[in-house]
Amino acid sequence: MSQPQIESLDAATSTLTLSLDAGLYPRDVLYAAAYVFLDRAYVLLDRDGTRFLVHLRGKNRIDEPTLRAMAGEFANELLAQALRHQVVKVNQRIIEDITALAITGAAGSAASQAHGDEPPLIDLDDPADDGFLDDPLGIAVPWEAKKKDAES
Repeated sequence: MSQPQIESLDAATSTLTLSLDAGLYPRDVLYAAAYVFLDRAYVLLDRDGTRFLVHLRGKNRIDEPTLRAMAGEFANELLAQALRHQVVKVNQRIIEDITALAITGAAGSAASQAHGDEPPLIDLDDPADDGFLDDPLGIAVPWEAKKKDAES
């Protein structure tokens, strides 16, 4: 059975229990799918032998057709999260390389400035670089100072 199975459904208490094969979905996929439902349901994850049990209880009153629809949505979310998990697994090396390149690039410019390889972007001792301190519109003036000037 590859699809989550409805173990119990109670519209009076807005609860739903799903059962799914633990060998079919990694735990991370189950957690990610459950996280998506936290805005509308309380989620309790459990394990019963070779099956995961997913207990959902609506934060608001939920009727039976909506609970059944939620079970289908959870099955769809499991598939979506399983696909995301596979894509990350396949592209892990690329993700790590790009992240390392970005971190190295950011750290590299600071390190080269510290060693004197590149001049700083703004030199406070250079009169030509003090234009960044100009504030002709008074944007950097605190609100309290503006209010005080208006009262005077």
